[in-house]
Amino acid sequence: MSLLSDFLRTLKDDEISSLKKIAFTDREHDAFIKTVWFVAQKNFSDAALQQELKMTKAHFDKMNSVLLDKCYALHTGGEDSKVLYMLWEKGLYDHLLHEARMRERKYVKQQDSKKLANLFRVVFGISLRLPITIRKTEIAEKYGKKYLAELKRPSQEVVFEIEMMTFWNTIFYNSANGNMKDYEPVVTSTLEKWGGRLQGKKYHAVWFFYWLSYASYYEFYTHNFEGWLDSLKNALREFDLCKKDLGDNYKIYVLTKLSSAYCQGNFFRESLQMYRDAFKKYRPQLMRNLYHPLMHSIIAIINHELEEAEEILQADLIPRLDKFPEESLNFDIERTCAILYMQKNDFAKAAYYLQRGQQWDKTQITFLGDILQRMVHNIYFVLTNDLDTATSLLRKNKKFLGSKPQDQMVIEYGKVFMLLNEVIRHKSGKRVMVDFETQLQSLQTGIMKLYGDLLNKALKS
Repeated sequence: MSLLSDFLRTLKDDEISSLKKIAFTDREHDAFIKTVWFVAQKNFSDAALQQELKMTKAHFDKMNSVLLDKCYALHTGGEDSKVLYMLWEKGLYDHLLHEARMRERKYVKQQDSKKLANLFRVVFGISLRLPITIRKTEIAEKYGKKYLAELKRPSQEVVFEIEMMTFWNTIFYNSANGNMKDYEPVVTSTLEKWGGRLQGKKYHAVWFFYWLSYASYYEFYTHNFEGWLDSLKNALREFDLCKKDLGDNYKIYVLTKLSSAYCQGNFFRESLQMYRDAFKKYRPQLMRNLYHPLMHSIIAIINHELEEAEEILQADLIPRLDKFPEESLNFDIERTCAILYMQKNDFAKAAYYLQRGQQWDKTQITFLGDILQRMVHNIYFVLTNDLDTATSLLRKNKKFLGSKPQDQMVIEYGKVFMLLNEVIRHKSGKRVMVDFETQLQSLQTGIMKLYGDLLNKALKS
C-alpha cells in the first residue's frame, strides 16, 4: 500500500472527520475522497485506486505525497518531532523512517544544520522506543552519530548522554534476542568503565541513563531484585535533579519499571496499585506505548483480577489486533489474551488467540517470545486434557530449547517445560519427581507466577 493509504487506515472516525478541514484543490479533493473510500474496502489495492483515478504511476505517487503532507500538517502542524512521534504512536515504523529520510534530504539541500541536528536527535530518541524487530540498535547508533556530527563541537556531557543512551538500548536488545550469556561480560565491564568516567561529574541526564542501564542489567541478566529496585530509585533521583527537560515519558518509564520490580520482588498488590495510580495520572502518555496497558493486564492476571485484566485488553488492546495486524506487540497481546481465557476456563477464546499466535513467522518474533508462545500453547493442551498432543508438543519444544542449552532464558524457562512434563505424568497416573511440589512452588515468584499459576491450574484440572 502507499504511505497515504497506510496512514488513513490508522485513523479513528473523529480523525477522518477532521480531514474535512483541509483545503484541497478540486483535483486533490476528488482524489482524496476516492482514496478514503477505497481504503475502507476489504480488498483494497493501490493499483485499482490508480486506475479509478486515471493517473500515471508518477502522477499517482505525487498526488499521494501532496495529500499525505496536508494530512500531517492538519494533525501536527508539520513539525518534525510531532509528525515522527505521531507515526511512531500509530505503529507506522517504516513510514517514520521514510519520512525522516525525506526531511533529512530537504534540510541537507537547504544546508540547514540546526534543523538537521534537531531531526537527528528526534529520530534517535524515537529509535530507542522501536520494537526490537525494527533494527532499533542499528538505527539508534546511526542517528546518534549523525546528531553528534551535526553539532560540530558537542560538549562532553552531550556526547556522554548519547553514548550512554545507546548502550542502555543494547542491553535490552541483546537480552530479548537470547544473547545474554555472551553479552553479560560486555554489560558489566562497560558499566564499570562508565562509573569511572562519570565520577565527580554532575551530568544528571547521563547518570539517569547510567542507572537505567544498571536497572536493565539487573532486570534481564540477574535475579537481583534489590539491585534492580535501587537502580530504579537512583535513576528517579537523577531525573528529579536534572535541570534539562528529559520529558515525562522517561519518568513514566521508571515508574512502570518500579511496578515490574515490585512484581519480581513478589509484591504483587503493590505492583498492580502502581500501575493503577500511573494510569490515573498519566493515561494519555501511557497509551502512546501499548506495552503499558499490556503489562497492566498481565499484572492484573497475576493478582487474579481477571475482570480488570479483561477490561484492559478489550478496551485498549484487542481492537488494535485486526487494524494493525503486522505490529509485533500483537504477538504478546494474543498470548496474554490466551492466558487470561485459560484462567477463565473459556478455552474456545483461548484457542482462538493461541491460533493467531501460531501464525506469526519466526522472523517476526523474538527468541523469548517464541519460548513463551510454545509454553502457553503446550499448557493449553494439558488444561483441555489432550495429553497426547501435549506430550508430542513437549518433545518438539525440548528439541527447540536444546538449540541454545546455555542461554539464560532457556535455563530459566526450561524449568517450566520440565515441570509440565511432570504434570502430564501426574495426570497420566505416573509417579512424579520427589521434589515436584517444591519445584512448582518456585514458579510462584515474579513474572514467572503468570506461568506457574497456569501449571497449577493444569495440575488440578
